[in-house]
Amino acid sequence: MSEASNKQMKLIKRLSDELVECILSFLPVQSTLQHRVLSKRYRDTWKLSRDLDFSGIYSVRRSQSEAVRIIEDVFNQHQGPEIDRFVLSLDHTGVEDKILSWVDTCLRKNIKELVLDFSSSKKVMEIPLNFSSSETLTVLKLQWCRFEIPNNLPKGLRLLKTLSLMRTEVTNEMIDSIFNNCIHLESLELVKCQMSGNGILTINAHDHKKFKSLVVSCMPNLLSIFLDAPTLECYKYDGYARTINVLNVNALEEAEFHYRRSKRRHSSDTVVDSMLACSAVHALTTTNILLEAITYRYLKGKLEKPLFKFENLREFKIFFKAPTFCTLFDIAEFLKECPKLEQFIIDIQNFTFEPQMYFWEIHHKAQIQNTSNNNYLLKCLTDVKIIGYKGHWHELDIVEFFVKNAPSLKRLELQMPKNAKNDAHTPDVARIKLIKTIFSGVKVTEV
Repeated sequence: MSEASNKQMKLIKRLSDELVECILSFLPVQSTLQHRVLSKRYRDTWKLSRDLDFSGIYSVRRSQSEAVRIIEDVFNQHQGPEIDRFVLSLDHTGVEDKILSWVDTCLRKNIKELVLDFSSSKKVMEIPLNFSSSETLTVLKLQWCRFEIPNNLPKGLRLLKTLSLMRTEVTNEMIDSIFNNCIHLESLELVKCQMSGNGILTINAHDHKKFKSLVVSCMPNLLSIFLDAPTLECYKYDGYARTINVLNVNALEEAEFHYRRSKRRHSSDTVVDSMLACSAVHALTTTNILLEAITYRYLKGKLEKPLFKFENLREFKIFFKAPTFCTLFDIAEFLKECPKLEQFIIDIQNFTFEPQMYFWEIHHKAQIQNTSNNNYLLKCLTDVKIIGYKGHWHELDIVEFFVKNAPSLKRLELQMPKNAKNDAHTPDVARIKLIKTIFSGVKVTEV
């Protein structure tokens, strides 16, 4: 080991100072600052750093003023021709001018990735940053920071691939400008943003060939979404059930709908329409609100359910959140419309089935447990995972359903939370033994 180490040191010594300094300039600046005392030869390497990542510099051990002083010293003494990355996370109050100066320096030195996180502040930084001259920026992430982009910029943000905005006022004019100027945009995130105007978010990416990912999360005054993105592959939505007018999402492969309950009653038709527009996806994540929307209900005096089919769905994950009337019946009714499903995950960490479920017992139990009923046969299903398993009798109903109706089953994992032992039910030993005689691969783990 010592001989190998010596040989490596000799090889390093043969390298020129310029080459070693160039290599070290790609290290995060906080790392080069910490280790500059180890070698007199390279103690000033931090002045050439391309990666100005100051995330975590403001902590319990270091005050805000001390963190600002360190960052200011780095920028004042920076000698490198380029800065590839600048990550800043602190309270902007009282240091807005310094922040603008730092960002301007980065823009002059051909910054590629810029991340500004002011979420520790009590209010959004209102001073807009000017990106109109940036020709190199590819990643831009702003939290609690005002963002403006004039339409038809001569050259700014042309190479931008990733844009993430949080706690920013959003208008459709801004969104149009983003797609008009950022011709290479691949990913757009809108998190906790304020939608101004009529509350309708319009994503018109019809002429974009690279736009692949859209995240819309926690926008309370959002009323509906108009989506025209033929190259979109991944769509994630977190919020109240809203109308999604989908014109074109032919390439969509993955969708997530983390629906939240509103104090005002949402329309089941709104949820159904959104699902039907995304029925060709390969992977789907959602909540029990979807099952409530597509289950049987009385329409004009008749017991009916919406017609749907997920022909291409291979991965399905669902989060259960109280209150809900959904049971294994609603899960099974959905899964039988997914003929190619290979993986199923149900998360019940923050949910417990009711002690007595009379509707299940009277109307649905016999139908689901009827061994001669092949309506629920899941021929392609190989993996099942129950997250938050507590040994409830209806959880065992779910386990039994899968071991009986999934002939290709290879793995069935029951994840029991370590801190939920007080909520766990007394194990039904006889029933668990019966289930294991059908499928011996049931695995219980503590997480």
